[in-house]
Amino acid sequence: MSIVITDLPRLIGQLAPHISPDDTLPPLTGIHLEVTGTELVGAATDRYTVAITRRAVEESAEPATWSALLDSADLRALRALVPARTAAAGVRLAYEAPTEQDPDGGLAFTHEGRTLRLSANLRRDAKFPRWRQILSTALEGEPRLTEPAAFDPRYLARWAKAAERHAPVTLWSSGPDKPLVIAVGGDFVGLQMPVRIDLRHGGWAQWGDRSAVQAAWAPLLAPAEESVPTGLRAA
Repeated sequence: MSIVITDLPRLIGQLAPHISPDDTLPPLTGIHLEVTGTELVGAATDRYTVAITRRAVEESAEPATWSALLDSADLRALRALVPARTAAAGVRLAYEAPTEQDPDGGLAFTHEGRTLRLSANLRRDAKFPRWRQILSTALEGEPRLTEPAAFDPRYLARWAKAAERHAPVTLWSSGPDKPLVIAVGGDFVGLQMPVRIDLRHGGWAQWGDRSAVQAAWAPLLAPAEESVPTGLRAA
């Protein structure tokens, strides 16, 4: 079975910021793709953040189920094959099952008459984190962020690619030690782990908890004294 992806550059753009640059963790250095009958799901993580996005695909009398991993070299080749300006034409993706001669299987991307064949990297993909369990646990938690939580702003910046311009992003967390959930509609969701505050070395005092922030800003936000006349004038 082959499927058609109408916005491959956008799908890659949503996930690329979350790919790990650590070559000692090969399963995390790419984008995990998975077809589950009528959906294409993409995921990427470096263990600090995880992003998952999905697309509906054409139905088939015999729905296929497969997964693959696109590494950084694969993604560079795909960007060359499918520039963002031509993405609307769609990309047909065919999966080639593993064989004894090629245990990693293959992927064939066809766009505007050109075909790019890549390895499905099945041996590395098999070690990609089980994102369903991670996401399920996070989504089950009720929003309960009633205490301060710390998040690294470098990781927060990654979510700029999650949504189209001006599209609202929904955020919640079930506690200061739980992941921040980032959702865009029903087709993109991500998780960002909080920063651990070491209570043995000053804890919140060195970062500025809510009370410290309030105290720091209080003088500036205090109501100004009523102006007092400085001179007399005739009635």
